[in-house]
Amino acid sequence: MNNPLAIFAMLALTLLMASCLPEDQVPGIGPEFNSVLLVDTGATYGEMLPGELSAFTLRWESSEGAEWYDVRISPNPITDSNWDYALRIDSIPAQDTTEMVAFVQVQPEVFENTCISCGLCVDACPQDAMSLVGGKAVIDLRLCTACGECVNVCPVNAITDSRFGQAYYFGIRAMGSGDTRSELVTTSSRYRLRYMNYEPYCGDCAYECFILLDSCGPGCPVDAIWYTPDGSTPGVDSGLVHIDYDLCIDCGQCFIQCHQYGLWSIMKEVVEE
Repeated sequence: MNNPLAIFAMLALTLLMASCLPEDQVPGIGPEFNSVLLVDTGATYGEMLPGELSAFTLRWESSEGAEWYDVRISPNPITDSNWDYALRIDSIPAQDTTEMVAFVQVQPEVFENTCISCGLCVDACPQDAMSLVGGKAVIDLRLCTACGECVNVCPVNAITDSRFGQAYYFGIRAMGSGDTRSELVTTSSRYRLRYMNYEPYCGDCAYECFILLDSCGPGCPVDAIWYTPDGSTPGVDSGLVHIDYDLCIDCGQCFIQCHQYGLWSIMKEVVEE
């Protein structure tokens, strides 16, 4: 390159890029991050009772140089080579503490530029939380239970695969200024959210189950809930609600009706696979 103007422009660009970097920061090298990523299993966090919120509880040791932590999920093991393809689910600000604890929620989101306005997600949603606004799919977060039925039917993958019932690996990087990134910390197992019946709270409500009464709501749309009335079966199984996980679509209707009319025995829990 012999053109003096071109050489000057390149030098100016190099100096500009260098001036934008934080002092003593090397591009592409993140904070040191040596930790183990833990995911709590069992009933999820709740503001009044356990099992209320659709959130994973993640724990890891803090990185001294981190400004925030990039949290990603994938149905497949997360590695350096596929990190950029894993779904970013949250960014957690660094805190002045030895152990980081974060509640990470899964919630489908719509890519408006990809949506083709077919309306299949609107028809599939069991909670009527989907609608078309201006020709694009919109999710009403007040009604959405993150069941993922919209994800299943979308023909163009315009809705993120972040949902209740799907099993995910988790990966975290400690991040610093200039979008630098550290070593990758991942889980070796997959974890998923599901609904469960906490038997000590299941109270044989009025000799009926409010989840199955037509007067209390639509009930389970796929008949994945059944009930053994008190006295009809021997031992601890008498008077309890049961969930068939082979049929369950994680719509949350059992959770809604049990919390509205019953004794809150239907809870959300995290299981390891």
